[in-house]
Amino acid sequence: MTERKGKLKKPTMVDVAAKAGVTIGTVSHVINKTASISEETTERVLEAIQELGYKPNSIARALRTKKSYVIGFLLPDVTNDFYSPVLSSFIDSAYRDGYTVLVVSYQYSGKREAVEMERLADKNVDGILLFNGADDLALLRQMKADGMPVVLADRRMEGIDLPTVEFDNITTAREVVGLMHRRGYRRIGFLAESTRLQNLKDRYEGYLEGLAENGLEVRPEFIYISEDMEMDNLEKGYSYIKRVLADTKREDLPDSIFATTDLLAIGAARAFKEAGFRIPEEVGVVGFDNISFTDFVEPKLTTVEQDKVLMGRVAWEIMKETLAGESGEARHVVLPQKIILKGSC
Repeated sequence: MTERKGKLKKPTMVDVAAKAGVTIGTVSHVINKTASISEETTERVLEAIQELGYKPNSIARALRTKKSYVIGFLLPDVTNDFYSPVLSSFIDSAYRDGYTVLVVSYQYSGKREAVEMERLADKNVDGILLFNGADDLALLRQMKADGMPVVLADRRMEGIDLPTVEFDNITTAREVVGLMHRRGYRRIGFLAESTRLQNLKDRYEGYLEGLAENGLEVRPEFIYISEDMEMDNLEKGYSYIKRVLADTKREDLPDSIFATTDLLAIGAARAFKEAGFRIPEEVGVVGFDNISFTDFVEPKLTTVEQDKVLMGRVAWEIMKETLAGESGEARHVVLPQKIILKGSC
């Protein structure tokens, strides 16, 4: 008969302290980031943790610190390429500070947004980053009253003072219209999935300001807005413009399209090309977001660059400050954007 081998003993915090030549308290501070420890000592402790294969007990840690070290990240559409770099940057930043990120999509549904936010709160996350969102003032007030830290991304909010990080969509949209005007376009259309979300509402406002600034009249028949395009931007943008082209005489069409996302713009451009229009000679097209796909269409799509990695990093910094209660006033950050000229306008 063979004798069963005993289980290997799991390394403990005591083992880590002994190997690193520090106290148990120092190991605890390094793991929980509860005190300022020198870089050299921190590195020694981390090396000991890695060599021993020590894994802190997350449940015990949560009970001790009254923190879960989990952040909820609530966004409208996980399939949209815009969110991936922001999410990745946020997750990496949180990871470096010892946090895990729980990602949930609310599919552009206000009802689902409320349900998912309440579920995240029930899971005892330490805070929630809400990307976009709409018609949720009562919900956010309740979260604030319950003591749940919430940071808003890609929007701002009236009626409640919550920390925010957003892009300057109004100014940039106005500049896009100015660019299109300088390129000789005079009948500039606007294509959007909706204006319920603040960032899209701002782009529409910037579009209208741009028309006025350049002496162009607002043509309601050139404004194409439909909530049906909120999901599956590429296919829905293509189908929408196909219907417009089928129902409208050529002379009654806009000579250019400013779309609120790159996917809408790419779908619209394809519809125009299939109908025999040359881009940019007969129809100019400009998108928004500068996703990687814009370099793989012909012609390449003129668009707006948003530093998504920076947004994710700044969003985490604001979240971290909010969790630490470092500022009595909510922090509001507005990030710049720039137009990237390519071949479609």
